[in-house]
Amino acid sequence: WIMQIQDSSVLIWFLSKGGVLILTTWLSQAAVEEQTSVILLILKVLCHLPLHKASPENMSAILQSVNGLRFYRTSDISNRAKGLLSRWTKLFAKIQAMKKQNRNNSQID
Repeated sequence: WIMQIQDSSVLIWFLSKGGVLILTTWLSQAAVEEQTSVILLILKVLCHLPLHKASPENMSAILQSVNGLRFYRTSDISNRAKGLLSRWTKLFAKIQAMKKQNRNNSQID
């Protein structure tokens, strides 16, 4: 269902109501139970969500869970986890650079 939602405000609402923590719990449980199809589906959902709008605490939890999958026994999952972490790193670096530029511009004004 989440993958079908295209309205970013709905996705942001989902994140604000604890959706990331639910996904983190499901991801951790699926990893313990070695439910590879569930893990892959949750990783796809995480790619769809605007996680830059999630709270830092929630992001910390999901980052830890995805980071743990970097060495998963199935290469498809470990590669997707690595790719997702790389994507998030670039996204958050870009956001930080934009914030820094905005602070510098406001100081100049």
